[in-house]
Amino acid sequence: MSSVSKGNYYKRETKAWYEKRGYVCEYGEFTCSIALGRRTIYRKIDIFGADVICMDGKEIIFANSKATDEFREDGVSKMKSEAKIKFSKYPFPPGVKKQVVIWQPRE
Repeated sequence: MSSVSKGNYYKRETKAWYEKRGYVCEYGEFTCSIALGRRTIYRKIDIFGADVICMDGKEIIFANSKATDEFREDGVSKMKSEAKIKFSKYPFPPGVKKQVVIWQPRE
């Protein structure tokens, strides 16, 4: 599975996970095209650092999903740090939740 398809898979899994818990969710990214001469490059951009945006009438959650092939804690910590840096770029109000969802392989 390529890294792009793996990322899309876990993004869908994250959305489904929240929906099973009663949230209404939408993907929090869009695709942007950049024309470079004769070729076009497509780039996915997260909205406010989130892959999925969820709400249930009581709270709003901006979720960034990640996946790792390893059980090593340092890899998970690095992913958390990267997501926190993304979220820190935006002035979220106090009531908004920012969550990092990290999918790991099963033991």
